[in-house]
Amino acid sequence: MSEPVTMSEPSTTCITGVDGTPVPMPETSTTCIAGVDEAAVSPTISAENIAVENCAITEDALLTLIHENQYIQKCSSNKKKDVNSLSSLITRELSQSDCIKLGNGVEKFFIDFIMKYTSFTNIKGQNKKGEKEKDHLFCDEERKIIYYSELKSNLNLDTEKSKSTYFKCLGIVEDLKNEYPGYTIRWCLLGLRQLTYDDMPSIIQKKYSTVKDNLFGINQYLTMLNIDFSFNIETYTSLLNSIANAMFD
Repeated sequence: MSEPVTMSEPSTTCITGVDGTPVPMPETSTTCIAGVDEAAVSPTISAENIAVENCAITEDALLTLIHENQYIQKCSSNKKKDVNSLSSLITRELSQSDCIKLGNGVEKFFIDFIMKYTSFTNIKGQNKKGEKEKDHLFCDEERKIIYYSELKSNLNLDTEKSKSTYFKCLGIVEDLKNEYPGYTIRWCLLGLRQLTYDDMPSIIQKKYSTVKDNLFGINQYLTMLNIDFSFNIETYTSLLNSIANAMFD
């Protein structure tokens, strides 16, 4: 039968208090472990146990991680504009923030345009919490027609976003039917980059095939509103650049 192995008794260590009086550290009790070699109870130190703080975190170390990261090193800047985006028709350089502002500016320009060249009433009003935002909403009271349009600077969205976009439109149309009984609801999902549906690449047409009859370019929108005017690509590009220059000069 193995003899009990007694752990060596630690010495009492004192530290000095602020007044110079020795302050003893608490003693660790003696532990007796039967039948265990001293080597078995001695801690083993390996490279894996070395404290992390021995590896200093420096700027050079961080830069090394950056240069050794394969994903980061394979990335490169893509300065090409998406040809399906409204900003692709703009000659000046635009930041991502500028592109968003441009879309908002074009949306508001066409509100003024429609108000000037029709007798419609802008009934969009202020957005209310919990309600879906409507980009354009006009009423032709004389003919009892509500015109609703969702405007997009770029229709080339991923599958989930494109679905959520046209489902939003369909939901708003149903809400308008309930809100305006006795009125005809005319609506479209308007791609501001294109003049007509036929100008849209097939990949976009397929994404919105559920609402293809209501997927419009700017000229189709004007026709829906009974505005006797249409753009060609030169006049439309000129208009957009004039808006961009007025916004960002």
